[in-house]
Amino acid sequence: MKRVLLSAISAMFIISSAFSQSCNPDITITEPGVYPEQPDKAYADQFYEFVFQILAIRDTTVEFGGQQVTANIDSVKVNDVIGLPSGFNYACEPSRCTFDHTAVGCIKLFGNPTQAQAGVYSIKIATTAYASLGLLQVPTPDTADGYELIIEGDGSASIFKAENFEISVYPNPSSLGFYTLNSRAKVTNLSIKNLQGKNVSYIQTGENGLTYLDLSTNPRGVYFLSIYAENRVSTIKIIY
Repeated sequence: MKRVLLSAISAMFIISSAFSQSCNPDITITEPGVYPEQPDKAYADQFYEFVFQILAIRDTTVEFGGQQVTANIDSVKVNDVIGLPSGFNYACEPSRCTFDHTAVGCIKLFGNPTQAQAGVYSIKIATTAYASLGLLQVPTPDTADGYELIIEGDGSASIFKAENFEISVYPNPSSLGFYTLNSRAKVTNLSIKNLQGKNVSYIQTGENGLTYLDLSTNPRGVYFLSIYAENRVSTIKIIY
């Protein structure tokens, strides 16, 4: 019985560790908010994973004694992500889904969309901000809405796996921000976005059938390289 209990505790520790590393906060974010503005599109019959980055505000205005007063925000807790399709879930870093203004946190959405789930889903993030007025703590419920998760019914017509077209990007990670892209398919366009979903500038050159990318003028971090080839697109995560 003791061995079974120890095994159960060990299994719980492993599961807890896995969830505690559910996503990687982007420490380059300095402005409070939720990034990016919209989640990536999902495709039926393909595992979906997307990360929101969150930096809580430092203070807010609350109503106290019939007056609007400024209160410090001790923490913001995400209570739920409302509107996710069946079979989808979320996990946070920190694992308790509690964030403050001193460090960036993140929420990972994940699931396995089906053909029957094709459509547009309105997503809301329900939160409670714990504001302090002296020794008094005032919980303030709120909901961040306006997010849409789009599930396309036939992903095979619009995306492809890079390895199927013998596309490789190296070195990855790159300590200097220089990458070489080698592709059997004819690449018609490229784009690079940061974790906030914004396009970033880069230098592109080519020689002997290879494409060279220079990201060195950008901050170090995680980026997403979208490669358009043969009327399809593949996105590769690159690290600088």
